[in-house]
Amino acid sequence: MSFNIRHGEGIDERSNLIGILRIIQEQKPDLIALQAVDSLVTEGKVQFQLRQLATQTGMHYTYGVADRSGNGSQGVGILSAWPFEKTQVLPLPSTPGSDQKVLLCGLIRHSRNLTFRFCNARLEYASVMDRALQAAYINRLLEGSVQPVVLGMDMGARPNEQPYFSFRKKWHDSARGSQLETWNQGLPGDRMDYIFVLLNNKVRVKSYKVIRSYPEVSDHYPIVANIEFW
Repeated sequence: MSFNIRHGEGIDERSNLIGILRIIQEQKPDLIALQAVDSLVTEGKVQFQLRQLATQTGMHYTYGVADRSGNGSQGVGILSAWPFEKTQVLPLPSTPGSDQKVLLCGLIRHSRNLTFRFCNARLEYASVMDRALQAAYINRLLEGSVQPVVLGMDMGARPNEQPYFSFRKKWHDSARGSQLETWNQGLPGDRMDYIFVLLNNKVRVKSYKVIRSYPEVSDHYPIVANIEFW
């Protein structure tokens, strides 16, 4: 699953964590890339959204801080049914004045015969140039991986825009050909969120779907792909 959770606030500006948890419990994904995740101190209490979701689901978690402020931080997170052997947080390139973005990756040993990377990023939404730079950089970082790679991303770009082009040759777009929007505040067909699989191993995307049942939870729809390696 890949899901921009809108900093833990639904369309009504109230906490959306119960709605997010409901979606996770219904879909039962083994791996989740969450974007726009906050860890904030409110009235002396730490509200770490990723840890709260991990506790409720029983999943392992890792957090990549993109930006810090006086009352906490925001970034991207991964929930996994399996423990992480190693995690990395890598800063993405940006132009002066732009928000800092990161790539978060976890190395996961699924079984004796399969170790893979699960990565997550949210690209800069306010700058076309930054999005293109960051997409090209992520592709360059991961395209030489020996292990299989699954990448969840809020790209902030459509399939006919420059950032997407970095992933056309060496990656499989799990939603290839889909016309279903993943950003519910835009135009019909606005596909901004992706699950890519690096084509360095035998891999098959068995299914893909956009979860549209809870439009009040976020301004993005969660997307789910069933991926098979052999």
